[in-house]
Amino acid sequence: MATELVIDSTVAIRATGSSVARAALTPYRLIAPPLLWSEVTSAMSEAVWRKQLTRDAADGLLRVFDGMQISRLRPAGLYKAAWTIARELGWAKTYDAEFLALARLRGCQTVTTDERLLRGGARTGLVVSVGALAVPT
Repeated sequence: MATELVIDSTVAIRATGSSVARAALTPYRLIAPPLLWSEVTSAMSEAVWRKQLTRDAADGLLRVFDGMQISRLRPAGLYKAAWTIARELGWAKTYDAEFLALARLRGCQTVTTDERLLRGGARTGLVVSVGALAVPT
């Protein structure tokens, strides 16, 4: 069985636009809290609004995202765990903490390209950068 890996929106968005990035994730069983789908859709909508992407390009990227085989998980205790992690780390909001909470509950890590999340969550041991991923054997 593949090692589970929580994927955050920064990695999901990068992977939608890069077959190389998607390939780097193939050794893993990708999982995410339900929040991921809202974050990715919102980021694509914002990029279109800011004229950074055309509507057609965003639609194509969303189709790629939909096909990425990310398991949407909402285990019992997810939101309570996110609340606890946000308090532990001194965060006002629980959004990023949901990704770490899922990793804690599943005994795996969250992968991100978000430097703020990497720094803020470093002491939990629940977050890793894309470059630090170990390919399971």
